[in-house]
Amino acid sequence: MENQRREHPYHMHDAILVQPDAFARAVQRNEDAADRFAAEAASCRRLFIVGIGTSHHAALIGEHLFRAYGGGVDVRAAHSFDFALYGPELSAEDCVVAVSHRGTKRYTALALQRARQAGCKTALITGEGDFETDADFVFRTVAQEKSPAHTVSHTTAVAVLALLAGRLGSHRQGSETPDRSFLEDDIPAALRAALGTGDEAAGFAREYAGRRRIWLVGGGPGSVVAAETALKIKETSYLQAEGIPTETMLHGPFQCVEAEDLFVLISPSGAARERTLEIAGLAREVGAEVLVVDDGAGEVPAGTPRLTVPRVAEPFSALTCLVPLQLFTYHLALARGTNPDSFRADDPRFAKADVSGRL
Repeated sequence: MENQRREHPYHMHDAILVQPDAFARAVQRNEDAADRFAAEAASCRRLFIVGIGTSHHAALIGEHLFRAYGGGVDVRAAHSFDFALYGPELSAEDCVVAVSHRGTKRYTALALQRARQAGCKTALITGEGDFETDADFVFRTVAQEKSPAHTVSHTTAVAVLALLAGRLGSHRQGSETPDRSFLEDDIPAALRAALGTGDEAAGFAREYAGRRRIWLVGGGPGSVVAAETALKIKETSYLQAEGIPTETMLHGPFQCVEAEDLFVLISPSGAARERTLEIAGLAREVGAEVLVVDDGAGEVPAGTPRLTVPRVAEPFSALTCLVPLQLFTYHLALARGTNPDSFRADDPRFAKADVSGRL
């Protein structure tokens, strides 16, 4: 791994590589606080998870995790901007968990403020740093990333959400799932194995660097992988990339496809796998290339290239399937001659626009 770091000087690559150990550490450092949070939140009527950008994607994965392991809690992911400005109406019986890498995003802070004013129990999942928050609980993940293309902070936010979901399920139903060894050992091991796809991902990135548009498609947790990867491609390569849920792709967006495009189908084991793979045949009918990311659960259309990761419980496939696509994204930037750490600040036009200053 050290050799890989020397070959790749960009911070984004370093952050991708440390994710397995960082996931385990995020679980370990937050165990006691997670149990206290779960004890207080066990009787909540509804649990909202809010965030923006990559943090919103973590919130969406969190919704799947709380559905699977949260003991039947009514959980809903929401975008911080909409949650802060439009509702829903809250009461003291609700709980709001905010995800923010830096802990300072305007509308996530407003969402927490609104929750506090309604008497909700609140929590913030964030990176290390010195800033003020009124949240009842603060869960720390990792040091602030040096690359604006966030990777490890996303993975560790999901680690904390998984921990909270399991502890809440334990308090609500008396059974802790997922258990400690699963989070601290099994998932990090699966992430390490997923990192082993790096050479293949780099090869595909070089092969497909000239594609007109990249369509990333998946269902359930896979749709979150699609959206997050599309965001990372936009941030690092400035290419046209769209992350779309499987069925949404078939209801209009497919008519925008051209032969010069690439489809990335995220199709691990789960209810959406079969339907997602159907898109491969449609894409080929119009001449587009197809790449499948899955867990080897079954056959894929003949002749379709594939990145295969370990099989895990479906909510966690949102991380294992993401890792090779983070590597693909990184190498795509290199193939395109862009700096994955710059957020386009090296272009005077975008430096003047300074989008990051408005967040």
